[in-house]
Amino acid sequence: MQKIKFLFILLVFFVSCKQQDKSKPVVVKKKSPPLEVEKKKEVVNDSISGNIHPALGLYSFKFITDTANLTLHKIKIYHEGKLFQIISTNKESWGEDKYGLIDWNLDGYKDISVLWNRGATGNSAYWIWSYSPRKNKFVYNKELSEAGILIDSTAKYVILHWRDGGEYEFWDSCQYINNKLQTVRALYRSQWNDQNGRTWVKYLRKKRIHGILKTTADSCILEPREKL
Repeated sequence: MQKIKFLFILLVFFVSCKQQDKSKPVVVKKKSPPLEVEKKKEVVNDSISGNIHPALGLYSFKFITDTANLTLHKIKIYHEGKLFQIISTNKESWGEDKYGLIDWNLDGYKDISVLWNRGATGNSAYWIWSYSPRKNKFVYNKELSEAGILIDSTAKYVILHWRDGGEYEFWDSCQYINNKLQTVRALYRSQWNDQNGRTWVKYLRKKRIHGILKTTADSCILEPREKL
């Protein structure tokens, strides 16, 4: 009989313990949200390397661009693997193959070239930083960065070319004289319609003779227009 009472008391104790365990609130650990990593606006968009002069070593160029609005912020320049110069800028750049090394000013040193505009006629304009042997660094070349540019490496001409629709276009063939870029010959073309519906075109030609830039002009009817 005593044995039965003992087993009964043990069973009651076991059941009460189970009920107490069930009454305890279950605590669920919430997972903390992942930390948001701030995305960098500036990323290394591209890099090029090459020799700017046979007597100088290898240069590398890293172009740091804001990919959101295609703005070039910095150019990091390395010479023989060591940081040589940092150019801070805020200029638009776009298109394929927009970075290059070209001797735009025909001084024997290749310049940094960044494409910023390309017209439907193939007319291209660049941001240009020319290497200065005297300063031993790259310097922004404003006069070559303002318009479309071509080079005639045979005749040593820097050709500035621009077109505004079909109404205006010019070509300036320039050379460096006394370290200054000067027009040697030029052609300006403008076009307009008169009150009778005729299309006129005017040519303005310039040529440097004995140091003096002389100008001649002529105009003609380009094509008659049919009256409506």
